[in-house]
Amino acid sequence: MNKQLIKSNTILFVLIVAFIMAFTFVFGNDNILIGVTTITAMLMLMERDLTIHPIGNTARLIVLNLLIGVAGFLADFNMWLAIPINFITMFGLSYSLLYNLKNPLYLPFSLQYLFILAAPVALDQMPLRLASLVFGALAIMGLQMLFNRNRISKSGDKKIEAICTALIARVKQIKEKSETENLNETITADINSLRNMIYDKRERDYYLTEEGQVKLNISASLEKINMLLNTATEEDLTSDILDDLIRCLELVPAHLKPSGTGDDFQKAFAHILDKYTNEETHDLFVLSMLNHIDFLKDNLAELSTLEKEHYHRSKKKEHIPASFQKPKEIPKHTKAIKLSYAIRMAVGITIGGFIVDFFDISEGRWMMFTILSVVIPIYEHAQQKSRDRIFATIAGAILVTILFSIFQGNTARTVLIMLSGYVMNYIKAYRYSTILVTFTGIGSAALITGATGLLTLNRIALVVAGVGIAIIVNKFVMPYTRKDANTDLNHMYLDTIYEMLKELAEKVKGAGSHHGIKNLLLVTNLIEDRKKLLNQESKVSREEWLKHQRLAASTIYELFVWIDKLGVRQEVAATASNYLQVILNSFETEASLEGPISTIKDQIAVMHNIENRMVLNMILQTMEELEAAKPAYKGMIA
Repeated sequence: MNKQLIKSNTILFVLIVAFIMAFTFVFGNDNILIGVTTITAMLMLMERDLTIHPIGNTARLIVLNLLIGVAGFLADFNMWLAIPINFITMFGLSYSLLYNLKNPLYLPFSLQYLFILAAPVALDQMPLRLASLVFGALAIMGLQMLFNRNRISKSGDKKIEAICTALIARVKQIKEKSETENLNETITADINSLRNMIYDKRERDYYLTEEGQVKLNISASLEKINMLLNTATEEDLTSDILDDLIRCLELVPAHLKPSGTGDDFQKAFAHILDKYTNEETHDLFVLSMLNHIDFLKDNLAELSTLEKEHYHRSKKKEHIPASFQKPKEIPKHTKAIKLSYAIRMAVGITIGGFIVDFFDISEGRWMMFTILSVVIPIYEHAQQKSRDRIFATIAGAILVTILFSIFQGNTARTVLIMLSGYVMNYIKAYRYSTILVTFTGIGSAALITGATGLLTLNRIALVVAGVGIAIIVNKFVMPYTRKDANTDLNHMYLDTIYEMLKELAEKVKGAGSHHGIKNLLLVTNLIEDRKKLLNQESKVSREEWLKHQRLAASTIYELFVWIDKLGVRQEVAATASNYLQVILNSFETEASLEGPISTIKDQIAVMHNIENRMVLNMILQTMEELEAAKPAYKGMIA
């Protein structure tokens, strides 16, 4: 734990406490929990860039918060009216705020609804409550505008610098024949993170900003350079190309800065290009590396000439394809998890709410919070979370009983509760952070009532009841397993590769959608992130399959950009189109690509024109990766 982390966490904790205190001062104690959910939403949504549509997104957040407030008020009238209201509200929140390829956003808003149910107000207090909810929406967007307005420029440039630094280190380790897998994973993670920023900044969920398009191309160059390093032979390691690559990468960070100049980079590349042109090299590794350095140079030059006021501008010359309209991602295999989770959450909270109302259970909100916590999208994850929740509640209850027995005064207990909240900043594991949540919850209630022992027993009983309801709902109401999720993500990835190939085939014919191919490339990264998160505890052959799919997607994009820049010669265009059609047909017929792979290799071997060889070589690489992925895919679905 370094000093910078302690400093940042301390400042964050102080700001959180100050915000909640100020919120309570303005809107009263009845709305303190809305302040808690507001700050939770503000921090959670920081990972998303909502500034592309600031007015529209602010209006959506205001409407969402007001609907939550009104629904909670109506549900308090009687327990029978609460049944349909709880079901509809929780279904709507869960379905609309769970995403197929991005982290979900339902938690702070669902928690806010439960807080409103647990702390109802009279009709004459509703204007103040609704005002607090409107302010909450404005606060969320205020923080967004403060920190995320230029996110791709600020955070994106840092990511590019980090990728270049890691690539330089990896090249040096490869030359020394050292292990580089950790650096490879770091580079991949940083590229995916950069592309997530670009994805969030799209206009109408399709059109990339001008800055986003250039930096996506930069990420594509760096990604392909990283992949090429995996194929370096002994001869490549002793050539000058890797040293020349290091020289170019060292110049990239300075070129990203406003004060930077592209002259050094342009001169360095011109020198390298002249050297290899004079040598008349035909080595495909060297030519591929030069191609990506050239592409990197061109995009850095384009970035340097792009006016700051045009960074957020989008060129909307293309019609948005149907597949990117509704829903906003690849259309197949996307609704199962959303529907499953929304139904389960709605059923669980409705049952829990009815039990609390029917038996008039004091502090029944703890059972509701437990249901919200344990009913989660993936069945296996819910099972583990159920065990963790019970363990954490018992451990937290024991901890608060012991400490509150030792420290009797309210001042000392308040300090302990605040210290618990601060320590939570350092503990990320759910099993252990929930111990502190339990300690804080029971401790805060005990400050008011003074009955620590009774509260402890009640908390344990209500949590166990909530876990019991969640287990039954997860098991019998539209369960969605890890296998289901993997199957859907696999199909989604294959659909995306298929669509990329179609765009490439159109590009060879002189058409093709620039925004379309870029969106599809971004989607492949999102799918990859989802799969890695889903299977972080069970690796088997999934990583091998993902590696082949990633290489195929990257090569398809590379060829699209190559043709866009250099075109495709007439003598090879028909051959390229035929092979792309063969690949597309193999998706439908599941035919082997081994025969076409052998044929295209023979054709490449006798070709004299280097550009034609490069085009067919990229198609060959795509074929080889897709064919190599088939055994891994069969192992995954067996």
